[in-house]
Amino acid sequence: MKEVIKPTKPHKHAGYHELIILHEGAGIHTIDETDYEVNPPSLFYLKGGQVHCWEFTQIPKGYVMIFKEAFLDEFNDAAQLLSLFPSYLRLGKNDKNILQDFALMMSEFESANPNQQVLKSYLNVIIYKVNELAKTLSISKVEDKTVVAFKALVDQWYKEEKEITFYAGHLNITKRKLSTLCSKELGRPASSIIAERLVMESKRLLRYTNNTISEVAYELEYSDSSHFVKFFKSKTNLTPTEYRMKF
Repeated sequence: MKEVIKPTKPHKHAGYHELIILHEGAGIHTIDETDYEVNPPSLFYLKGGQVHCWEFTQIPKGYVMIFKEAFLDEFNDAAQLLSLFPSYLRLGKNDKNILQDFALMMSEFESANPNQQVLKSYLNVIIYKVNELAKTLSISKVEDKTVVAFKALVDQWYKEEKEITFYAGHLNITKRKLSTLCSKELGRPASSIIAERLVMESKRLLRYTNNTISEVAYELEYSDSSHFVKFFKSKTNLTPTEYRMKF
């Protein structure tokens, strides 16, 4: 992590996952529309495409890891666990071993001939440790593999496929079974997971691009911009234009 106090502009790393661990520093880390206090030791996770920015009040110290999901091709379970990660995790005094894992990975990365398999193994270990810690703190409770797979499919296809039938078919279960699983594990129906993902991306495009409303609707593959406006207002109580004017 660059040890400087300098506000960053909102930006994203499309196609990459990002894990950040800080053991020193203070300030605010904004991910999409949520502000998180930088209160080390702490860990942040961003999915590919999430917009974030920093505003430090004390010099940060820690590590930033940016990687493509393909880097985990040999570790399918670890790749699935990423979909369960919280955006923010406050670490305790006994969680310093995760920081040490980052340091070991950094040491290997900076060596004369970094071993890709060693780097992948470190990442695999870190993901498992963070997942166990999140479960211990009751932040991540979803363990059903079908729900995990569903959320991963939504992240991949939410623009093109907005109906539950598509996802249920890919998972070889009925629409009813999928909704029952989501209600049990997440406390809300499957349809809301798709809608939440669409709203999140809609807000990013409205807030961080100069695209017209029609262009945003086209980006999200709505056949008619009026359908997009109706959907967005039903979920936020604001029209896309009203939401954009807030910022």
